[in-house]
Amino acid sequence: MVSSLDLQALNIFLSRPITHDMIHKLVVATLQVIPCKDTKSQTYTTTNNTVKQLPSLMTFLSKLIKYTNVYTGTLMATLSYLQKLKDRLPKNAQGLPCTRHRILLSCLILSSKFHNDSSPKNKHWAKYTDGLFNVKDINLMERQLIYLLNWDLRVDNKEMCQALGSFLEPIKAQIIKAEKIKLWRAQQQQQQQQQQQQKQSQSHVQYPIHYRQDSTSSISSLSSTNSMDSIYSQGSSISSATSTNSIIPIVAETKPTPATRIDVVDPIIELTAIKEEIELKNLLKKFSTSTIKG
Repeated sequence: MVSSLDLQALNIFLSRPITHDMIHKLVVATLQVIPCKDTKSQTYTTTNNTVKQLPSLMTFLSKLIKYTNVYTGTLMATLSYLQKLKDRLPKNAQGLPCTRHRILLSCLILSSKFHNDSSPKNKHWAKYTDGLFNVKDINLMERQLIYLLNWDLRVDNKEMCQALGSFLEPIKAQIIKAEKIKLWRAQQQQQQQQQQQQKQSQSHVQYPIHYRQDSTSSISSLSSTNSMDSIYSQGSSISSATSTNSIIPIVAETKPTPATRIDVVDPIIELTAIKEEIELKNLLKKFSTSTIKG
């Protein structure tokens, strides 16, 4: 069973361009399929009757990739074909100097035709080999490989992950590291949001405000209370003289705000004025009676 991490790493790998390490991986896998004679001093005759040195697998595969612009997935799927072919060939099988070139080319042709809607024709592949193989050779090696693979050209994700394990491990490590960094950033962001919410909730809390009453207002309230008591005790006759139905209202003193100022007459001054007025009236009465007698 292929994990989601393996699939994610595989998709990332297949989206990358072909590198020298990928080509080297395919060359090493091809060398392990079948033992062959030494190819260093081998030559071949091209279709134009020109004698050329047999190229190395590295050079041969690099030219094919350059000519065909093959996709990374198509190229690396040949690893599965090479492994299947290695498992099905006899243990004592040996090849000619160009056998490995044939195996590598036929695996690439079948992978290109099976995994792509359009691929080069065999005559084009023959041209890409620089005269090493003609069209008849390519047709023959293609039929032979299909027969050895029992017409099973499918490559699943599990086979790809096994074949590309050395390439996928660094990618998986990067994915895990990126996920850890992402998780850490999310936790930091969540903590910052919680701190901001706590600050906002604390700023919205309203504490009761206690006002300190100054000494002037308290003294005036006491004096006003005493004066009101004296008015009630001494002013019964004054209230009857002015009006029998008049009622002195009791006003609860409130602390005036700085913006509003209320002018209130001191009750002591008002009582003194009333007493002087009564004494003046009595004096006038005495003066009038004395004048009449005289």
